[in-house]
Amino acid sequence: MHSLSLAFLPLALWWPVALGLSALLVLAAVLWISLQHRRAQKQPAPAGHPHWLPWAFALFALVWWGFGLALALWPLRELDELGQWARASSYVLVPLWIGGVAWVCVFLVHRLLRSTTGLR
Repeated sequence: MHSLSLAFLPLALWWPVALGLSALLVLAAVLWISLQHRRAQKQPAPAGHPHWLPWAFALFALVWWGFGLALALWPLRELDELGQWARASSYVLVPLWIGGVAWVCVFLVHRLLRSTTGLR
């Protein structure tokens, strides 16, 4: 059975790469909603999107990333070499879950805004 891992990198880089990957995915979701919000403001809409939305989502994403860091990524930091190899797939899957939840939330927020703007 194939599993995802960072075996192509030295063991010392597994945790920083996992941390960077999760932060990059969450940051990309925040940037995407910001760009969508700017694009929606340029189009003539009757009411438009709330101006605080990108900031609220950025706060949510920061809290979500901190939650994922504290509960899932931080315990991986202190593993010895054998523990790291035993949980090798976690260094890839945990950041993907953290980023994936952020992206699902950003798509839901965007979809909700599009549907409510059409109702106005």
